[in-house]
Order: sequence, then C-alpha cells, then structure tokens
Amino acid sequence: MRAALSRRSALGAALSTFAALGPNAPAYSISATTMTGKSKANLGVVLVEAPKQVGNKMSADVVLDGGVIATTTFETPWTLADGGYADFEASTREGEAAYLQVETLGEGQRFDTVPKSWFGDALFKVDGRYGSYGAPTDVKLKELEKEGGARTFELSFTVLSPSMSELPRKGVMRALQVPGSPDVLLLTCSSGASRWTKGSNEADARKTVSTFRVASTRPTTLKRDGPSDFRFGKTTGPEVRSPLSLASRPVTVPCLSYGRLATGSQCTCHRI
Repeated sequence: MRAALSRRSALGAALSTFAALGPNAPAYSISATTMTGKSKANLGVVLVEAPKQVGNKMSADVVLDGGVIATTTFETPWTLADGGYADFEASTREGEAAYLQVETLGEGQRFDTVPKSWFGDALFKVDGRYGSYGAPTDVKLKELEKEGGARTFELSFTVLSPSMSELPRKGVMRALQVPGSPDVLLLTCSSGASRWTKGSNEADARKTVSTFRVASTRPTTLKRDGPSDFRFGKTTGPEVRSPLSLASRPVTVPCLSYGRLATGSQCTCHRI
C-alpha cells in the first residue's frame, strides 16, 4: 500500500507542475508513448510477420535467441489484438487479455529448476505488460503443474490505473521451453478480479493457456532484436522512429490494466 501511495504522490506532483504551466504552455510534436506518459511494454517479442487468427486459433512466428524461429499457437474465444502496443495478444472489450512474452534463462539456469520467483520477476517488472503506472503489487504465484517442457501457474496481482486506482486481477500463465533456444515463452491470461468468476472468463482463460503450443521450429539467421521485426521503422513497431502529432491525427492509446485501446488521451474502458 505504501508503494501505491508514493506513486500517487509522485503523479500528483507531476500533474501540479504541468498545470502550473497554464494554457499557453508550448505544444510539441510527440509520440503516442510520450502523450500517455508510458512506453510500450517490454515483452521481448520479435515477430517475423503479423500474427494470424483463423477461427479461435491464433498463431505467430517469433524470432528467438539461438537462431530459432518458433511458430507459437493458442486457441481462445477472444479476438486477436492489433495496433502499436500489441505484439501477440488476444483480448475482449471488457478487459480479459492473453499475451505472449519472451524471457531468456541466465547462464547456468534450467527451465525445470528455476524458482517461481523467476517467473514473477519476468511478469511483474515495471516495464512489463502491467507496469505502466508502477510495478504490480500484492503479487501471488502458485505453481499448478510441471510437465516436460511446460510449467503452469495461477496468478493474482494488483495494478494501477491512469487515475491511480488499484485494480486487482487474477489469471493463469503457462511457460514453455523452446528446444534449441535459451528462451522461455510465457502466455499469460488474466481478467479483472471481479470478472474472473463471472460467466466463462476463468474457464476461457484456463482453456486458452492449456492450448498454448510451439507448433514447430526452424533455423534462422535473424537475431532477436528490433531490425528483425517486420514492424521495424514503422510507427507501430518496436522501434518507433516518427513522432505522431496531436494536431494531425487522434492517437490510439492503451489501457494496459485492461488490455484495451481507446482513441484520444482518456481511457474509457475501465470496467471492473
């Protein structure tokens, strides 16, 4: 709670400083990330081409360390997300989200023996999927299953909204070790805590992670870095080169707490 209060205090001070500039403050050509006060989540995903959805099946070719391209798939009733803030992700209008993350094991680490804290540190870092307004708090991980090259966890955590409200979430995550690479693929599915047991949300999330697979791998000379991503150099890619002007076009900004996009600078999708 103290961490959340300190973040609120910091934001309040920043807003007070901005307000003191008054209505005649100079306007600059800025990017979407600058306008919203946050950057794109650092999920380590480098895409060969745009992800695909056929019915309920999602697939994406991902560049990994060790000279490997992995074709990753999962099945979900949710819709494939697009836009500059989404890598390989599916979501709903109400805030359920399933997203891919890539993390690399350190020297001497083994997938089957790294502690659950390794996964927690990867998922809940301040530049991660839910760290836009501060690292998540009240984090709890419970390992449900370990089999072969897969490990499954149950999650609960609290994130901060743009208005500094505390938003509890629940979810599940499945991690896969990719043969020939030191990289680990994480598919996390979560929902607002108050929606987790409503309807089929929990069942959909658990089924989604259970279908997460590496369908195939193939060798490549591509490196896992920005220039290898098909979006590189575009305004929607991992290396945004051209600033977007507020005067020229509306900016699509993410509500990373709920996984949805909203046009303009005000998030309108918070439904708990």
